[in-house]
Amino acid sequence: MTGYVRPALAAAAALAGLLLQAVPSFARDNAGEAVDAYAFTQDYEPAPALWELSDEDTTIYMFGTIHMLPEGFRWRNPQLDAIIDTADALVLETSDADSVEDFAAMGEKFATIMAARTPTSERLSPEARGKWRQLAARTGMPFDYIDSMPLMLVLMDFGLGRTQPNPSSYENGVETVLEREFLESERPVGSIEDSGHVLYGLMRIDDAEAVADLDRALRRWSGKRVDSLYGDDADDAGGDGYWQMEHDWARGRVGEDFDLGFGSGKIAAAFHDVLLNRRNTRWAAWLENRLEQPGTILLAVGAGHFEGSDSLLEKLRERGLRARRIN
Repeated sequence: MTGYVRPALAAAAALAGLLLQAVPSFARDNAGEAVDAYAFTQDYEPAPALWELSDEDTTIYMFGTIHMLPEGFRWRNPQLDAIIDTADALVLETSDADSVEDFAAMGEKFATIMAARTPTSERLSPEARGKWRQLAARTGMPFDYIDSMPLMLVLMDFGLGRTQPNPSSYENGVETVLEREFLESERPVGSIEDSGHVLYGLMRIDDAEAVADLDRALRRWSGKRVDSLYGDDADDAGGDGYWQMEHDWARGRVGEDFDLGFGSGKIAAAFHDVLLNRRNTRWAAWLENRLEQPGTILLAVGAGHFEGSDSLLEKLRERGLRARRIN
């Protein structure tokens, strides 16, 4: 997996986890265990990427974030702190308050889709069926429940699968920290999208194509690691090697390409379209409209939305708007 895989999938899996009451991932299951293998060092001053979109009376600072971080990982600097202090409001992908309402509104739709769905196992080849059970067992949930769930939601959660403990948490993530600070200072925190709408888009993806793509991946899968389902088995990196993506982000490095880590088949294309392309298109329209209101806001969304040919920056350019990198 390359690029900001973990933050992009973390955001989506968080939405699905709250709606589906999913069992916590390996990272959270083992949060209390010693994780010396994941010790890290930061011998640099952090400067994650920032952009400014503005006109005569409006300034929108755009901050590419990581949703889950280990305790003690440094990402702030004087420039970013000054922006945080001067912003009138914070806008996230979905605020905590809005997410509760969004998920509540999704309950009936989810139940209807799940009740009408043919279980995944009945649509897989005999060779893939056993591996599907093996993969589903990693969730710790009843197989029949996983087997009936919309496939894209299940696969989204597998995207965060870990074979070893991982000390990252949403509590240490950028959005959680920022939202807490803005609320404590009695400044508004808003959302750029309806998270339930994003989930519904995933649930409406053509199941037949996704199942066929999963069947091919399962038949090739070694069964050793969840994260090798769409790639090769690799040795576990430790220490700073494990945190290379986080270090690159904290140094302000922005990749030219973006990979969600699902290979190059139908599932990968569907995730890219729903989680990146469509959302970035809607967000660019939101930002253009927001420029009509005076003031200063901080937009904090996953760093992956600023990478690749369908990035938020590219969607803004298509509208004739230029966001200026300021660090």
